Amino acid sequence: MQKRGEMLRVDKIILAILAIEHLGFGIYGFYSPEGIAELTGYALNSEFAYSEIRAYYTLISGLGLMAFLAIIIHKLARQTYILFSFMFGCIFIGRLANYLLTSQMDNSIMIAMIAEALVIVLSLWRLASSKNRSAVEV
Repeated sequence: MQKRGEMLRVDKIILAILAIEHLGFGIYGFYSPEGIAELTGYALNSEFAYSEIRAYYTLISGLGLMAFLAIIIHKLARQTYILFSFMFGCIFIGRLANYLLTSQMDNSIMIAMIAEALVIVLSLWRLASSKNRSAVEV
């Protein structure tokens, strides 16, 4: 039986996966913009290009750090799920808009969209679950 204020195991697992994935990719992108550029097909022709990749992947690291902190500070879990839903929802919509504008959808874009949709669905599921638990506790 779960004690009041205690985090469910499923939340710990999902937050740990989000933390590891996003901290890992974020740190990799920050320290190796060339590696990310090669992975995604970006051309790093200026200092601004390096800055853009490092800025974006620092944001990704921040999301991973927030997921990690939410495991320790349980009150952050709900805000973490909201942030992941919003951020990855925006990225997903951007990729979908790109497809609608260009009709281009290769395998790497499809895989990225599936991964982003998975993050969104998991985050929304845990948000709905936490809301239902809160309603029962009241």
